[in-house]
Amino acid sequence: MAGHSAKILVIEDEHDIRESYIDMFRHFGYEVEAAPNGREGLSKIVMHDYDIVVTDLYMPEVDGLEVLNYVKKSKPYTEVIVITGNATLDNAIKAMKVGAYDYFTKPIDIDRVRIVLSKCVQQLRAKRENEELKSLNERLKELNELKDKFITITNHELRTPLTVLKGYLELIDYYLQDSKNADLNDAFSVVAETMKELICIIEEMHDISNFNHGKKKLNLTEVNIKQVLAIIYKEMKVLFENRKIDLQVYLDSPDVLIQGDYDRIKRSLRELLQNALKFTPEGGKVILQYSINEKNKNTSIQVADTGIGIPPDKLNLVFEPFYEIQDVMNHMTSKTEFLGGGIGLGLTLAKEVIESHQGTILLESEVGKGSTFTVLIPYNKRIESDRN
Repeated sequence: MAGHSAKILVIEDEHDIRESYIDMFRHFGYEVEAAPNGREGLSKIVMHDYDIVVTDLYMPEVDGLEVLNYVKKSKPYTEVIVITGNATLDNAIKAMKVGAYDYFTKPIDIDRVRIVLSKCVQQLRAKRENEELKSLNERLKELNELKDKFITITNHELRTPLTVLKGYLELIDYYLQDSKNADLNDAFSVVAETMKELICIIEEMHDISNFNHGKKKLNLTEVNIKQVLAIIYKEMKVLFENRKIDLQVYLDSPDVLIQGDYDRIKRSLRELLQNALKFTPEGGKVILQYSINEKNKNTSIQVADTGIGIPPDKLNLVFEPFYEIQDVMNHMTSKTEFLGGGIGLGLTLAKEVIESHQGTILLESEVGKGSTFTVLIPYNKRIESDRN
């Protein structure tokens, strides 16, 4: 159905009436073809696609009901409107029961024709849009399944060789402990550090795979969120200093304890700061703020940056596995450099971890002005400070 119009086939055995239909439909803006009888009409339907077939019910050889039955079986995206006289209205109603969209009675009411055709075209468009959305959803489902399989298989296939490499590296490290060869020691340090990065990637893929398959094995203990944030700040402040980014931290609210997995919570919150570091240019600012809502018993951790920001239509995508805000052709593997990146699992995992702790992660962003990630996690109890 191109543009605002639709393609109509008129099947009518009376010449003058057929010509009047053609003129009328074209006046309404439709593309029109015609057939003088049911047999030629069926031949055209077999050879071409039409949006709407308008057919007289009573014609010699092949009547309108035969046309209707063929269209319903063979052309699911074509609607049929039948034409009949007032005296044979019951037959038009029967035709609608077997699939006709509507009917016109002779003599035709031009206003009714315009309304019925307009509604029919709207329904056709809605039906096709729904089919397109259904097809798109199926495709997205297939892509997500492929993504899930990729994570699972890659995780499984890489863990074994990495375990072997790690074992041999530890053995080499043992033999190099007394080595005086500075170049050799430096080379080994690079290899060892690279191995740690690979292991970190595989662990992330392993965790994502477990979350996707419902294997959320959390090692729950009492976790002091404020202390976790203080440790993360201590570990990362030098990275912000090296990039000349002003990192401001506000941890003034009281300490609270949550029931959580310490390592996963720490990694998730660190990822939010890591993300702010990667997407904030030199001279920018990042704010880490911790607070509690005693009424709702919620812990709030907010990471706000003055970075590049995220377009509105990409806000949900940043939590998808392997997604990158910047052009992948300009991908640069780095956890600290501006616009650096990994394989795009950090925020995905952070969201999974937060939600597995009955929490939520919110995102607000504006292109060119920055982003704010807010994590809300329920806490169990407040730790009263000892003022004595």
